[in-house]
This record gives sequence, C-alpha cells and structure tokens, in this order.
Amino acid sequence: MAINQNDKEDINVIKFYGKEATLSKKDFLATFKINEKGLSNSVATQKLNKYGNNEIKQAKPKKWYNYFFASLFTPFNLILIGIAFILYYTDVYISSNPNYTSILVVVTLVLVSTFLDFFQEYRSNKAAEKLKELVATTVTVVRSGKEISMPIKNIVLGDVVILSAR
Repeated sequence: MAINQNDKEDINVIKFYGKEATLSKKDFLATFKINEKGLSNSVATQKLNKYGNNEIKQAKPKKWYNYFFASLFTPFNLILIGIAFILYYTDVYISSNPNYTSILVVVTLVLVSTFLDFFQEYRSNKAAEKLKELVATTVTVVRSGKEISMPIKNIVLGDVVILSAR
C-alpha cells in the first residue's frame, strides 16, 4: 500500500522537539558544553559522587504478610467466608442441634486456597527479585576519548552515550 504524499501530516520539528533538534552537531556540543571525547574518568567520578548513581529508586519488597493477606482476601475466598458466616448462622446459631461439619469444610477450603496462592505468589516474586539482580544493563559511553562499556547506573550527566542497535 503506497502512502499518498497528500495524506502525510506536516510536523513542526521545532514545536515537538525544541530548537535543540535542529542544531548542528557543532552548535549542539557548544550549547551544552559537551566534549566530543567525553568526560575524563576523574570528572565522571566527581559527578558520580556528587549526584549519585543513575538509578530509579525501587519500591521496597513486600513482606510475607502482605502476600498472605492479599491471598486471603481474594474474591473466591471472600465468597467462601460469606458462606461460612451464613452456615454458622443457620447450622449453629439458630439450630437446636449445632453442626460444625459444613463450616469446617468451608474454612478448610479457604485455608487451602489461601496457602496455595500465598506460596505460589511469594515464591514467584522472590524469584523475580533474584532475576532482577542477575540482569545487568550496560551502556557504551565515551570516556577520555575511548569507548567503554559500563553498567547503566554508572553513567553521569555529561557522558557521551553511543547508541546502537544490537
């Protein structure tokens, strides 16, 4: 399917990306005071110490009881808990001959469902956390005129980053 030239929108680059997108390489480097050979290791270390690592703060991992309560209060378990209350009212409270058997069966179902869901959720989240620790994202930057590969958390403001498709 060919695209008709008349169907294309006129996009104002300056409006969307600012004047920086239209600067020449020389003007861009001069405007932002960037050295094409990159930062020196000492300047990069100073900036890393001053600004810290290039990381987004992660939320604290949930505690085990958060997973437990999330597993306990699923829609299925809430229905079973409601049934248990109704059974308590009909089989124990208003009955002349109390019978706890059906209540115990429903409570057992709630407990089994909760523990199965809890252990599955807890273990899968722990495994995902360990996997995050194993995955190391790296970036290629120019430092002191040389291209080097480093963890993304170690890049700093002013680094010249090499973009490539791999």
